[in-house]
Amino acid sequence: MSRSLNRWLLAVVIGAMAAGCASSAPDSVADAKQINSAQRPAISKPAASFLVEMVDARLMDFEEGKQAAQRGSRPAIRDYGRLMMRDQTRLLSQLELLALALQVTVPATISDDKRDGLNDLIDADRDRFDKRFIKSMRIDHQRDVGAFKEASKFSDAAVADFARRELPLIQSHLDGIEAIKKDY
Repeated sequence: MSRSLNRWLLAVVIGAMAAGCASSAPDSVADAKQINSAQRPAISKPAASFLVEMVDARLMDFEEGKQAAQRGSRPAIRDYGRLMMRDQTRLLSQLELLALALQVTVPATISDDKRDGLNDLIDADRDRFDKRFIKSMRIDHQRDVGAFKEASKFSDAAVADFARRELPLIQSHLDGIEAIKKDY
């Protein structure tokens, strides 16, 4: 075989192997939890888990907000989407700084589970998008309010303080989507 054909075949094989590795990439949240179990951060397992889960939730809420800002059929949906993008960016930054200070590994991307939910929202046609978005936001924020309330009682002071400080914002997100749902 010619040298250029060998190179081409080698490139095809390497590309196929890389594609195979990428498609079987582990879930980012599962990776973070596994790393934290092995490294044993300076905080309790529930506190570390809270940070991991809430980073995943903030990533998801940002992406859902982005979709709503672009695709919402009503101004209230688009405005709420922009609010999610702004607030989730700030919360995500604070969570990442807190995790770094506490030596907790957090995910860099949305978990597979949340990615599936986001894809369902992305795939929704224009007529169903708003209803799916409202439903998803209600579920997300009900879960988050509960998680923040629980975390505010942790013995890990930094995590508990963060949760207490940010709980009113998370509650306001839930209240906001409830108000939009009533008008829908």
